[in-house]
Amino acid sequence: MKKQRLLMLIGIVFFLGSCSNTASEMANEDPDPTDCVPQYPEMDITYSNYVKGVLTQYCIECHHEGNSQGPGDFSTYNGVSQYLGSFNTRVLSNNADMPQGNAPLPQAVRDSLMVWIANCSP
Repeated sequence: MKKQRLLMLIGIVFFLGSCSNTASEMANEDPDPTDCVPQYPEMDITYSNYVKGVLTQYCIECHHEGNSQGPGDFSTYNGVSQYLGSFNTRVLSNNADMPQGNAPLPQAVRDSLMVWIANCSP
């Protein structure tokens, strides 16, 4: 199962590289649910089945209700959805400054988050 996911993510990376709009460019756009069309509908990456776990592992320590270290409450979908427009620069790029004081997220995680955003952040 993990091998299949790895192969799928590698395929995504190559596919994204061949698109006219890169995943990085798409991730920088603010998702608008009224006109958003999923770019990779075959990829089942959702907030509940993947993204929440990533945010819990890497972000919640600073980004939770009542914490002054980081803005926003990333423990809920509504809390994180307000910040998706800045994810490209702050989280997904090779020069990402989040998680603060740590290395950027692993490339496979960043790729999956890019797909999630490109799929209208379900």
